[in-house]
Amino acid sequence: MKMNNTVKVTFNINGIEVIAHSGVPKLKDGINKDNMIVLNAKEILQRELGIDVYKILNADHYDQIQHLITIDKSTYVTN
Repeated sequence: MKMNNTVKVTFNINGIEVIAHSGVPKLKDGINKDNMIVLNAKEILQRELGIDVYKILNADHYDQIQHLITIDKSTYVTN
């Protein structure tokens, strides 16, 4: 399995999975808080595909859609 410095973020939008590979900003307490990872993934999808997942899911904050998001940290390597 390839290890890297990104994590896979999957948004479930009405049964359709939209995936982004998000960078993990470094914080002093180790792997970043999930909301920051999701915001990074949201920005990637906005920039690359023109999809605003928060708008599609009618949400303003991560907590509102947390149950629709999966973050796979299994290939993440901390240095």
